[in-house]
Amino acid sequence: MSRNVDHIGLDQLPMYAARALGHDHQQAVDNAELVMIETARQAAVAEARRIAWDYIERRFAEGGYRPGIGITGWTTAITSGEDRARLATSFEEALTAIILEDALDEADVDELLGAWASLTE
Repeated sequence: MSRNVDHIGLDQLPMYAARALGHDHQQAVDNAELVMIETARQAAVAEARRIAWDYIERRFAEGGYRPGIGITGWTTAITSGEDRARLATSFEEALTAIILEDALDEADVDELLGAWASLTE
């Protein structure tokens, strides 16, 4: 998956986090937290979460991101800390789903992966 994510332009990354998050999503997040504890994978999930946030921060920094405005390729896109946080959280949830895939309900895995699922194939 990481190789596929690396090939996505910075201006395209936010599409992977653009979706409505409702009750089903929160339930999937809660279920993943329980499964993480039950399977004693707290350290692995914590590391994946750190990697997700570091990766998103690094991609924005490499793309010339500055608070309030980001330079992506030849275009200037308005970005915010909230946008980055939404993207990093979405990526974090996808990595969590991958780590817990063997123990988590398939519907929860699908919900947590969201659009990132297309990059795991």
